[in-house]
Amino acid sequence: MVDKEIKVEIDKLKLRYRDLGGSIDDLLEAISRGSTGTSEKMLGAELHKARLELASIARRLQGLQNDDD
Repeated sequence: MVDKEIKVEIDKLKLRYRDLGGSIDDLLEAISRGSTGTSEKMLGAELHKARLELASIARRLQGLQNDDD
């Protein structure tokens, strides 16, 4: 039962990881198109938050996969 729960959690995190990666790509694209200083600061802050969340998800995935071994 625990193995199935871990697999479900890993699948959810992998999906979130992919979705977040797409969001980061979109933010980078928006920044590269050129923007005002204010919107660039806002996009930069969002990009930073997204990267932190992505790193957190990666750590959780590694922990879950190590538990599954």
